[in-house]
Amino acid sequence: MKMIKKILSLLMVTVLASCSTSPQVAEHTATTGVETPVVREVTILAVNDMHANLDDMPKLAYMVDELRAQYPDMLLVSAGDNQSGNPMNDQYKERGRPIIDLMNALKFDLSAVGNHEFDFGIKVFEKNTQLANFDHISANMSWPKNRKLNIKPYKNLVLDNGLKLSFVSVIDLNERNQPDTHPDNLSEFKFTDPYKTAQQYLYLADESDVLIYMTHLGFENDVKLANSFPPGVVDLIIGGHSHTKVDTEQIHNGILITQAQNRLKYASLIRLKVHADGSIERTMSLLPVATRKNEQSAMRSLVDKYNQNPYMMEVIAKAPSDFQSREEIAYWMADAMKAATQADISLVNRGGVRIDELAAGDVTRKSILSIDPFGNHLATVNMTGHELQRFISDMFTQDDYRFMYPAGLLLKYSTADQDSKLVKLALFKEDGTPLDMDATYRVATSSYVLSIVKYDRKDPGQSLAITSTEGWIDWLLGGAEIKNYQTVKRTYVNE
Repeated sequence: MKMIKKILSLLMVTVLASCSTSPQVAEHTATTGVETPVVREVTILAVNDMHANLDDMPKLAYMVDELRAQYPDMLLVSAGDNQSGNPMNDQYKERGRPIIDLMNALKFDLSAVGNHEFDFGIKVFEKNTQLANFDHISANMSWPKNRKLNIKPYKNLVLDNGLKLSFVSVIDLNERNQPDTHPDNLSEFKFTDPYKTAQQYLYLADESDVLIYMTHLGFENDVKLANSFPPGVVDLIIGGHSHTKVDTEQIHNGILITQAQNRLKYASLIRLKVHADGSIERTMSLLPVATRKNEQSAMRSLVDKYNQNPYMMEVIAKAPSDFQSREEIAYWMADAMKAATQADISLVNRGGVRIDELAAGDVTRKSILSIDPFGNHLATVNMTGHELQRFISDMFTQDDYRFMYPAGLLLKYSTADQDSKLVKLALFKEDGTPLDMDATYRVATSSYVLSIVKYDRKDPGQSLAITSTEGWIDWLLGGAEIKNYQTVKRTYVNE
């Protein structure tokens, strides 16, 4: 139907064009008598995976002010994961409220639901959607009728120039058919296949001039989704979840796909020119945010208010050298986990480490809670070497980040390619000798990891009364010295 409309409109424009050489040709709408420009434009500024980066919001605000002066009708949207990653937001008395307040102040128009929107539980999620002056959208999730979440499957917007836009969103599901968060946070939700669900909303193309899918699937899955659509129906996919930096125009099956990495490093400026024949010209550019110098003063004042938290800024240790990678931080976290539980071995999932580097010097509570913002409890389980091997192998398939980082153990992964299929996993002691696979070990990890791994074991394990960050902070306050992890290597991949 959308393609038929485009063909009919094209015929009309051809007739009009034969009567005039002016670039301002307009089509006359018979029902209203109103002249509609042949070309109408929409500008969208999109961010994704902000993870409550409050500190760069003043820079984004300054950018938005500049762009709105140039494009008064510009839409400001997020492709999800606004929450989780900054203790000033995550540990606020009303958890998650600061980023919602800042998004309200910036007058966001719309946000997709990301997996980390679930991290604080359904009651907090419900309240935050109600506090938001913008709608959240996600089509492949549902919840009990007694819950009043302000989430819709799609959203229609009409611009001042008359353009009708439809936004649809779907969220990625893992091996358990759930978004990536602690399963306890999802007990009241149900989810449907995002790809099948996405097909059910293609009818919106006949009710709008532009059909946009604003997803939280990851870039590769956005490409998969784009290729599943019939040609000429969907115009744009604004993506999130995989933290992909899309800095050149990506067109797949005739659909422009964008994504702006994460944590407000960038924003995607998308411009669409809609012709009367239904055809659309699409361009995008990736705009740096975090490296900008200018800030909006009003937004800076709001952020400073939320950052006034002496408890979070208390120095609890000193790092003698920089942590230069997520892997280095993960080994430090594993050492803390092993010490806090007095375990033989500890395991940290790569997705449980939320920053990629940390400068030498003061380590504060905010530092630790920025690395591990989830509030998962420590957990221990007794396993034989064989069970431990199955445990780690299963985690490779369960977690998008695949690899685990240990203390008290060396891991050697063999994969068919860098990230996809696990071929072999070998376990060694710290001295490089093979692990005794028949012996039993006390293993520490997080309650999240323990809850998602599926394998046969005698000991189901138990969650402890202390969170992983509490154990880590207590270990540091107890006088543990932070070593230089730049030369530490315990996980080997295809080596």
